[in-house]
Amino acid sequence: MIKQKQLEKSLSVISIQCSSNNTIASLIDPSGNLITTLSCGYLKYKGSRKSTQIASQQVIFCLGEKALSLGYNRLLVKIKGIGKGRNSIIKELKKAGLELVKVIDVTPIPHNGCRIAKGKK
Repeated sequence: MIKQKQLEKSLSVISIQCSSNNTIASLIDPSGNLITTLSCGYLKYKGSRKSTQIASQQVIFCLGEKALSLGYNRLLVKIKGIGKGRNSIIKELKKAGLELVKVIDVTPIPHNGCRIAKGKK
């Protein structure tokens, strides 16, 4: 367990947020500093085209190439959200030539949900 936590601290992280409208991906170095961020809007996708699977694939592939050019090849991936491009994220990162050490799903899940509103009299 201790070696696993030390391994996670020594890896750079790709944090991906997949919403139903956009995909935002960030590259974070091992000390926790943000290096670069890409989104569908940055790649000139506007309006309803930002929510497509092709747009999210392009974002992930471009971030993977940028990570390789900066010298980050072993990565920890954190995926958050339920967007359309979520399924193809791993394929695109491997296609870019990165070695994925661990993939973590950090989507927030309600355990009990919100309290139900009081009924009208």
